[in-house]
Amino acid sequence: MDAQSNDSDLTGTRGASARWWPCCAVAVVAALLLPLVLVDVPPVLDYPNHLARIFVLAHPDDPVLSQMYAPHWRIVPNLGIDVIGTGLLKFADVHTGGRMLLALSLLAPVIGVTLYHRAVFGGANLWPLASGLIACNAVFLLGFMNFLLALGLAFAGAAGWIALRRRVALHWATLAGAAMAAVIFLCHIFGVALLALLIASEEAARLYRLRRTGRPVMREAVRIAGALILVLAPALLFYLASPLSDTPALPGRWRGWDKLLAVMSPFMTTNFDLTMLTALGFVSFLLLTWRSIAVAPAFPLSMVTLAIVFVVAPSTIKGGTFVDIRIMLMIVFVAFAGLSPRLPRRSAILAVSFFAVLIVVRTGYLARSWAGHRADLAEIRAAIAGVEPGTKVLMARGHGGNDTDVAVPTRALPGVYRLDGHLGALLTLERKAFWPLMFADPAQQPVEVRPAFKAIAQSPGEPIDLSLLQGDDREAPSYTRNWRSNFAQVLLIDPPSPLPTIEGLSPIHVGAYAVRYQVVPRP
Repeated sequence: MDAQSNDSDLTGTRGASARWWPCCAVAVVAALLLPLVLVDVPPVLDYPNHLARIFVLAHPDDPVLSQMYAPHWRIVPNLGIDVIGTGLLKFADVHTGGRMLLALSLLAPVIGVTLYHRAVFGGANLWPLASGLIACNAVFLLGFMNFLLALGLAFAGAAGWIALRRRVALHWATLAGAAMAAVIFLCHIFGVALLALLIASEEAARLYRLRRTGRPVMREAVRIAGALILVLAPALLFYLASPLSDTPALPGRWRGWDKLLAVMSPFMTTNFDLTMLTALGFVSFLLLTWRSIAVAPAFPLSMVTLAIVFVVAPSTIKGGTFVDIRIMLMIVFVAFAGLSPRLPRRSAILAVSFFAVLIVVRTGYLARSWAGHRADLAEIRAAIAGVEPGTKVLMARGHGGNDTDVAVPTRALPGVYRLDGHLGALLTLERKAFWPLMFADPAQQPVEVRPAFKAIAQSPGEPIDLSLLQGDDREAPSYTRNWRSNFAQVLLIDPPSPLPTIEGLSPIHVGAYAVRYQVVPRP
């Protein structure tokens, strides 16, 4: 069934959908935002690091921070959250403003999907609101805020393209598309790729329909190809002007088995059973209703292209990590944007109830586990309470590698990654101390580490394993070499039990989750 079907939508009737849509939209937004109210620093991996960088950008003249870090604004494809956040933190408390930014990245894909769906199918529809089911996913919990913002903007930009193509000449749509592509590039380059794919797929479907009428399509195809080139031209110019263009591609390994886990990433929480329940619920619904689903013109080509890219994509490229997980998230959001179930009234009510219960269950779990995260935050804050501004603090972790077998669920995504590696950013946020793992990659962020501190900084990076502090410095990352001379203190999270004695470290604060040491230089 195509997008032009006159059958009823997910609610059973179009009128019912229009009446219930505002209430359902408010309910979905409220449910998604509830966990953010319960904890001031949510357990989202990169979030504290992003917030620390934005805090530095918002206070460029701070007498302490300016000695360690400096704004370095330039064209890079990760500016969206930084620009918005820098302005926001001029007026808002850092943790309130930070959660507002996190809420923006959480809601942006859902809003974009809803706009795209409305542009394609017309009228209010509850199905795109069901994408709130996957708003909190592996990508969100890993803290890829600019990527999620770009994803939402890509869907919104494609929706604008579709709406403009129905009302104005191609050149006006091209002008608007080019402006949107430039904005999206400044958030994340993957968003530009998705925008291009959605627009190209829409135009390919338009040409296919034109050809079926027996009309010549070559001239129109040339016009559209030229328009697409112009749409992408500003983003290409930005890319060539950015440091990213000089960065080698260096694609990571192709990890076939890991892709099986990546398939689950759009539905992922820190609870494996809840992840499986969500995935099975989504897939089962599509299988049971596939005969009654209307399909957007751009959907088949977009989905096939993304599926192929997902299969062949490496794990990393150009400094971007978790590439396959990001692409898989695009695939599922495209399903919410490009499909529209048309069900009888009784079936529609059951479907709405089913997705509502799933969203409530997921939100309830997140709210409970995030509230429990306050205990870890309290321990870290107690440990760093005595750190003086400007102190150089090395961060370590008690368990080697990226062990995701944790006692507290909010500390890891099962089988994927630890989520507590950047909590040391609180040293910069709340104590104005030097923390060596600040995101300050010149190809990706508009902040730089001052020359006097560059040798003891690493971006991106993870806390050093405690075992490396007990062994030979030559086995440790370069920024930690001679750590006894370069750092004044060490913050250890998730310590082993019993706590080992380490030469050159004198405990100042010992807690179950966070330990702070004073570094005792060798005689």
